[in-house]
Amino acid sequence: MNKYSLKEHLAQALGPHISTFKATSFDDANNIYLCSDETTGEVYDFDAHVRGLGADPLPASPDAIHAGSKDFYFVEFKNQRSADIDKAQMQRKFEAGTKILKALLQDFSAKDCRYHFCVVMKNQPRARYRDFGHIERNVVRFGLDELNQKLGGFYDHVVTESLEFYVDQFKTLQCA
Repeated sequence: MNKYSLKEHLAQALGPHISTFKATSFDDANNIYLCSDETTGEVYDFDAHVRGLGADPLPASPDAIHAGSKDFYFVEFKNQRSADIDKAQMQRKFEAGTKILKALLQDFSAKDCRYHFCVVMKNQPRARYRDFGHIERNVVRFGLDELNQKLGGFYDHVVTESLEFYVDQFKTLQCA
């Protein structure tokens, strides 16, 4: 196992759980995918990894991991409007997922990687007259910034945005 290459480390540890953003964004309650991207590489189904650990009860955890050369993205897909997302559940996923992730990376030594926790939400309808979305985006953080600080500031960035934000920011992302 390469303890200096993030991609190689995760490929070895999570190889059986290789996936796509499309597959990991599946909302089984509504039988739809939030993201249609099947081309982005180095995506792993973190839920499958957690199920494979055999913990009982199964801890809440984010859906996917994407590893770039120096950037690591821990992704939670929510096919809901931001106002409808359960803040306590999001914090449980953040905390339990981070604990499992830290154990997974305990033998990883590279220090120049950037870690991002991303919540990808359903696109919000556009306002007819006045767009108050900027206010909502600033408010809907689920307390994750504070929780990140409590957990030692593991993540360099916590991003909670709609799918259209990620599509705009990451031009290679092939989500509809």
